[in-house]
Amino acid sequence: MKRILILLLALCLLGGTVWGFASCSKEPAPELDEVYDRLVQVIEASHEVNVLLFGAGLPTYPRGDAEDELVHRYFGFGDESRVYVTPYAKYKSIEEMKTAIAAVYSMGYRQSLYESVFTGYVADEMAVAMPARFSQDDRYLYMSTYVDPLVEGVRVYDYASMEILEYSEDTSRLRVSIRSYAEDHPEEWRTVYLSFVHENGDWYLDSPSC
Repeated sequence: MKRILILLLALCLLGGTVWGFASCSKEPAPELDEVYDRLVQVIEASHEVNVLLFGAGLPTYPRGDAEDELVHRYFGFGDESRVYVTPYAKYKSIEEMKTAIAAVYSMGYRQSLYESVFTGYVADEMAVAMPARFSQDDRYLYMSTYVDPLVEGVRVYDYASMEILEYSEDTSRLRVSIRSYAEDHPEEWRTVYLSFVHENGDWYLDSPSC
């Protein structure tokens, strides 16, 4: 039951941020060809980050394997809620992961990611805690065993099909449609919708791309 509730909380996170229309900016909205290269770049860069956040996470030392028994890695380690991330993982610290997330996701959206992935939170109305997926001390980086992957693999996008759907009064925001399929189900094409926000001089995803 705990895993089901955690999954539901994480699915809410996958919903992204609210599409807003609050600003009264007078700047002209960009055309697709003006932003196309950056949008493709940030979507492509998000694949690795999405695996970290919503997919398999990072490589870890499983309990009970040959190497574990040889070096007694978990000897005296009574906390079964987490496992050690291997030193061969691309990211060696929470700070490195935050840097990767900040390269593709907007400030608003990544704050909710930081809270759920690195801090955890409690949904009072359901009286259940969602543990942080990653934690660290002064020696090791850990991954929670209580947080299951939400997605497998990555999405493949047909960038030639990308269209800007609408412009809000706030021209620092864009919403696009694009044809896509999950890499393990190439026969199941569907149209997905992605939101972007312009901040710090560039465009960033304001919704998940997985």
